[in-house]
Parts: sequence; structure tokens; C-alpha cells
Amino acid sequence: MVDAVYSATGQNISYDKIRQALRKHTSYKATPDPVDEAALGGQILKAVARECNKKDLCSKLKISERMLTAALEDLKEGGYMFNETTDTIILCRSTFPEENVFELDWQGDKIIRFGVVADTHLCNKWQQLTYLNDIYDIFAHEGIDTIYHVGDMTDGYYRNRPGHIYELFKIGADEQADYATLMYPKRPGITTSFITGNHDHTHIINGGANVGTRIARERTDMIYLGMDNAKVKLTPNCILELNHPGDGSAYALSYALQKTIDAMSGGEKPNILLNGHHHKAFVMPNYRNILSFECGTFEAQTPFMKGKKLAAHIGGYIIEVRVDEEGTIKRCINEFFPYYKINKDDYLNWQ
Repeated sequence: MVDAVYSATGQNISYDKIRQALRKHTSYKATPDPVDEAALGGQILKAVARECNKKDLCSKLKISERMLTAALEDLKEGGYMFNETTDTIILCRSTFPEENVFELDWQGDKIIRFGVVADTHLCNKWQQLTYLNDIYDIFAHEGIDTIYHVGDMTDGYYRNRPGHIYELFKIGADEQADYATLMYPKRPGITTSFITGNHDHTHIINGGANVGTRIARERTDMIYLGMDNAKVKLTPNCILELNHPGDGSAYALSYALQKTIDAMSGGEKPNILLNGHHHKAFVMPNYRNILSFECGTFEAQTPFMKGKKLAAHIGGYIIEVRVDEEGTIKRCINEFFPYYKINKDDYLNWQ
């Protein structure tokens, strides 16, 4: 076997040196480097923090366009959102209004009953998860099989709010979505339909992650209805609206509800309005022919709220709607279940 050749200058050159020279001047690799799929998602998220060209991204990460497409689909299923064109991509860090309308398969029932909770703010040290579990036990005992959650499932993270990070025991979209998926009450036969609110949306602003999509993917008993607002047609003639506004608290309990309803066009009004965000419990039975509710909270008064002199009304509702043959409301009965004594450091029981 010949181990070397002579060059034109008479030098002895080994075959190994020839192979090394060929590899150096060509892009060919007999065996390509394996792709670390676990790390690929993080690399993509970091790269698309600013708009970039997809082909350039593939070249930078040393992956095929097909692999990039598959990785993006995985990230989207995990709740991450992107603004894309044919050639470019950038992480989406802004919320946007949606028209979320859902129509239930009404079977002519004359009595419709459901539970209501709001503003659970999971992953904040002042969460009241023991009470949230207690009211789900009440729902189960009362035969309630549908719960509506009116936003702020998680506490998010406000970077521009000094001290907010010190209220959290889980930080970031992944940790908070995983915690909510694991710890949010689950009872046989009960489904929770929910919207996301301003605290949930900080995960989108900070890193493009929609925790609502992520939680619903992992929990078959939880249905994500959208950002800030959704309308549910309980019957063809009875619309339930879930709304999580972005305003502040007012001196009067009724003020926020009144202003919300005043802004509604005549043909767009719901029959029942569930309002979150304000952490108050209040019923306004017939303003512009709308039955409206401030839906309370399951977060105790935080240091931020205390500094702003904002009270927290902890508890949730059972609402019973009675309709006629056409599905039009004839009566509405509601019961609020309050929790007056705060469970201090309740989060330590749910680590």
C-alpha cells in the first residue's frame, strides 16, 4: 500500500495531508454535525428578537429550511408568536384585538348554570390557590360543569413596575405556564374556558409567548378563548361576554362597568357581561339591558395594591340563567362565594 506521493518539487506528501487540504477548500462533510434540537428553539428565539431573513437564519444555525419550519411549528404550539413573510421572520411582542365569538350547541335547556372566577394571578406570592381549589369543590358539589375565567390566569412580569419581580415565585413564561398547567384546579367533568389579561400579556411583550395557548395545549379541560375579550353564544338569543379591560380602578364600584357598557354599540351589546381586572365583586342588574358583573379575584391585596389603596374582593360566582323556548333570558340568579380571611404565604403550600 502506498502511503505518500511526491509533489512536483520532490517533497513527500502524505494522503492525510491531501485529504485535509481538500476538506479545507470544499464545503462537503461526510457526516454533518448533529443538531441539538433541545437548544434549537432557544437559538431561534434569540435570533428572531430582531427581524431576520429565513435563509440567513438557516445558514447561521446550520439547519435546513424544512428543519426551521418544523422548529417554528413547535414553538408556535408552545405559545410563541411570530410575524412572518415569505422571506423574513421576527418575534411578535405586541397584543392585538381579536374578534372571538363562540357558539354553543344549545339543546333547548331552559336553565343554564355556570361558575365564574377571575384574576387568579398564579405565581404571585399573594395568590390564593387554596381558596380557588375550594370554590372548584363547591362547583363540583353543585353540579356545575362549565367555568368561565375572566383573565389574568398568571401574574406575568412587569419590567417597568419596580418591585414586581419580588412578588413572584415563578419568573418567565415557561415557569408560569408550567405552574398553571400543573396547579390550576382540575375536577372530573368540569371544563374551564378562559381569556388572558394584561398580566398574562406581559409574557408576549417580554418574549413573544402566549401562555393561554400553551396552557390549553397541555390541559384538555381548559379552553382558551382569546386575548382580553370573547363572546359566547349560550343560546341563539343569549350572548355572554368575557372582558378584561386595561383601565385602572375607580372610586366607585359601578364606574368601570358603566363606562364599558356606555361605549358599546347598540347592535353589539351582550346580554350578560363578565368583567375582570379590577379585583372587585359587584353586580349591576340592568344597565342598558345588560346583566353585568365585576368578577372578583383569587389574589390577596399585594404590596402594589396596598400602596395604591386598592382592595381585593376574593371569591367567585355561580350564575343561573333561565331562558324561554327561543333562548331569551327571563331570569338571572347569582350567588357570590366570598373569602374574607387571607391565607398568608398560601403559595408555599402549592410549590
